Amino acid sequence: MNNTLIERVRCMFYEAKLPKHFWGETLYTMMHIINLSLTIALNSEVPNKFWIVKNVKYAHLRVFSWKAFVHVSKDERSKLDAKTRQCIFIGYAEDEFGYKFYDPFENKLVIGHDMKFIEDQTIEDINKV
Repeated sequence: MNNTLIERVRCMFYEAKLPKHFWGETLYTMMHIINLSLTIALNSEVPNKFWIVKNVKYAHLRVFSWKAFVHVSKDERSKLDAKTRQCIFIGYAEDEFGYKFYDPFENKLVIGHDMKFIEDQTIEDINKV
């Protein structure tokens, strides 16, 4: 299982072109996806169904490394600052509704609930609107 995880994380890194210090976030995202996948070891059930004991939902899933515009709260910006920041989706937040993003301009991790995903655009397209 460890080699499988490392190979998957390596593939995600190669495609996303993220800084290597995000390997832990990438691993966490991969485990989130694996826990939502059917497994023969559990008679074709989903592991999260046993952990959370409720029906598993898939609507929140997004493609790793997609570009997104994340809302910047009022307490983090001044009146004339932009209301959104361009980020790259890198995973799922600890709570049920949040996502984790990488802000390449400020080189930091951002957790957001209010965002707009731009499908088919990645970190290479970060300067495109």
